[in-house]
Amino acid sequence: MAIKASVIVPTFGERAAYLQDALLSIREQNFPAAEYEIIIVDNSPSGAAAKIAEAFAGSAGPAIRYLRESGTGLLHARHAGARAALGDVVVFVDDDIIASPDWLRTLLRAFDSSDVACAGGKAVPQWEAAIPPWYAQFDSGYLSLLDLGDETRELKYPVCVWGCNMAVRKTALFETGGFNPDGIGDRKRIWLRGDGECGLQEKIARSGLRVIYEPEALVHHRIPSSRLTPEYFYWRFFIQGILDSYVRVRQIGNRPFLTMRLLKHAAYCLVQAVRYYIASVVHGDRRVRLRAEAWAWRGRGQHQLKTALSLELRDHVLRPSYL
Repeated sequence: MAIKASVIVPTFGERAAYLQDALLSIREQNFPAAEYEIIIVDNSPSGAAAKIAEAFAGSAGPAIRYLRESGTGLLHARHAGARAALGDVVVFVDDDIIASPDWLRTLLRAFDSSDVACAGGKAVPQWEAAIPPWYAQFDSGYLSLLDLGDETRELKYPVCVWGCNMAVRKTALFETGGFNPDGIGDRKRIWLRGDGECGLQEKIARSGLRVIYEPEALVHHRIPSSRLTPEYFYWRFFIQGILDSYVRVRQIGNRPFLTMRLLKHAAYCLVQAVRYYIASVVHGDRRVRLRAEAWAWRGRGQHQLKTALSLELRDHVLRPSYL
């Protein structure tokens, strides 16, 4: 039987226990095993992921393959998996999800319509620690959670589905230019981040194709204690600031006086960062949220400044395609 879907699981670092649970849930789908495959893309080879793939390879279920990808970042892992995929639809998940039994079947039915290029579903939390009181001040998207209701519907950009539970028609992925940069494991290269799956969905929207939200395509996203600390949210907002700066630079484009515009906005952002930090001291009950906002403005301002002063970074941000 023809392969209909290739499930791509990028993995990074020592996450063997999470990866194994994710693979078990993906292999136990209410979907013919001969009609889908699983591709593990190891973006930080340590040997653990390869051993897990080898252990699964001899058991019943869908075919499983292991790839090593040396290019830094989730962008390279996703594209490597897509290039190797045999399925007409490439399905992207994180290595810390647990898929419900009907997840793949319900996700793929969106592609019965030929003008659908992308589909995604719910990502609900599987808490592994107590939820701190200040978490109520934040949108769940900062933990890559998504719940847009219980009705199937078309999404209009900038409303997006997340890359932890997202399928793309392979032809559309390559024809629209692929993903924009996303997660970077090496913090020294964090300035290379971009808007990832949302950037891809913007290009899909501009091409006239559709994105569908399918609530029955459910995954549980594991949230460990390390992601329920103020420090994690400060870092997450800092990354969001970089993303926002990346989008702004691409919207402006390589116009005259770009450097001056970036420098001016960088100064504005850094002033905003100071304002929010001071507010976090004054308003103690909202300290975590206000300080997170300060980190977001700092990340945005620093990225604007670095893009203004580095032609190499500017060329990276303005690339039309990262394939």
